[in-house]
Amino acid sequence: MKALVKVVTLITLIAITLPALANDPVDVIYSRNETQVVFKVDRTMVGATVEVISESGTTITAQRLLKRRMVIDFSDVRVGHYTIVVTKDNQVQKFEYVRNWR
Repeated sequence: MKALVKVVTLITLIAITLPALANDPVDVIYSRNETQVVFKVDRTMVGATVEVISESGTTITAQRLLKRRMVIDFSDVRVGHYTIVVTKDNQVQKFEYVRNWR
């Protein structure tokens, strides 16, 4: 009986801590090309809006995320700091990208 109580307690504690260990819905995958940002999202984030915002606050591009993976190419933009914002419902993920001289 004591072993059963210990097992139930252990399973309960694991179930409680799993949401705290959950990953972000958006993962940045680094590519070998320095002018590209590759990221992959959870299935729940498909359909989200992806915006690239310059350091002056201007929206460079905005697009709907149709698949789980997206590649953003920064080879045609000026040198500077850019923010990538992925938004769906109440979830917002922001990433910084710095475009250097190359």
